Amino acid sequence: MSLKTLAPSLLQRSDEIGLEKILLFPHKLSSLWLNREGADLSYPISVELSLTNNCDLSCPWCSDLKLRQTLPDLLTAELLEDLFIDLSLGETRGVTIEGGGEPTLSWLFEIAVEKALKSGLKLGLITNGIRLFGPPLGQDRWAELVSQFQWVRISLDAGDRNNYLALKGRDYFEQVLDNLSKLTNLTPRPTVGVGYVLTNLNDRPDSLLALALRLKKIGVDYLHLRPVVDHAELESQNSADFLANMADNAFAVNLGAMKDNLGKGNDGLPCLAHSLSCVIAADGSVWLCGRRDFDLPAGSLGSLTEQSFKQIWSGPKRLKRVALAAKGEDCLVRCPQCRMTKYNRLLHNLEKIKTRDFI
Repeated sequence: MSLKTLAPSLLQRSDEIGLEKILLFPHKLSSLWLNREGADLSYPISVELSLTNNCDLSCPWCSDLKLRQTLPDLLTAELLEDLFIDLSLGETRGVTIEGGGEPTLSWLFEIAVEKALKSGLKLGLITNGIRLFGPPLGQDRWAELVSQFQWVRISLDAGDRNNYLALKGRDYFEQVLDNLSKLTNLTPRPTVGVGYVLTNLNDRPDSLLALALRLKKIGVDYLHLRPVVDHAELESQNSADFLANMADNAFAVNLGAMKDNLGKGNDGLPCLAHSLSCVIAADGSVWLCGRRDFDLPAGSLGSLTEQSFKQIWSGPKRLKRVALAAKGEDCLVRCPQCRMTKYNRLLHNLEKIKTRDFI
């Protein structure tokens, strides 16, 4: 009997987003556990950095629309250099360049990549994929830049050209697919994924299957589906579980978020996992959480235009916010769906174990 017969799931490619990823960071897991009654001051594993609040699409489910309307773009090259050095010294491992808006629209994109890499940080990118390999940088410069990213995920959110045009208001579907093909043919190349917010506007099984087949042919590493948030009127009743059959050793279908990210209120648990990451907005403000804190009257934890990241991370505003997040009842009232809930469930389950000296 072959290994493939015994355990076919072991031969499938990792979905890159799973809960088990936290095992790669035992120091952080230990710090979360040891400081569960107080505040974890160890730096986040990775940070989410918005370079701009401008965007060239109009997705109906966008959770950042209000943010884009209220926060200006204030980041500078000097501020980013100081930030990246600070993060590197604090043993943060990676920076995800994302929105806010569309990061490749920012004049700081090329500068941010160069300065982050110079500081020893790893890079990830979430983009709509429209501007990749085009002007003003040109194909060769884009290839040089994105080949240095550890991963790139393109938010596609549509199964075909007509669906894309109807949902996003622009006719870029084939251009984005072409850019995905260019990404997968880079040497060296990043891990390449496609993000898909599943709604009742883009959940047709035939369209999803056709898209998955096309992505596999292109050489995309994974398809990541997640539920729509903040827009109940767009929620899909389709689990998309049928796509699991498309996964193999060259292509992963990540459906975990379709269940993990559905729970609201952080399951009523204290939020300890918030320090795994944090959000830095395009105006230089630092946020404990990108899902709930933007709506709090108290505002951000601080601004990089006034303080260093280290001062903000260990400062009184963050400590006060950490104490608030540690109250499960507060999370129950304030927290929407969140990818950190699965980590808080893990820590809660560890707390309940009595026979801790045995496997």
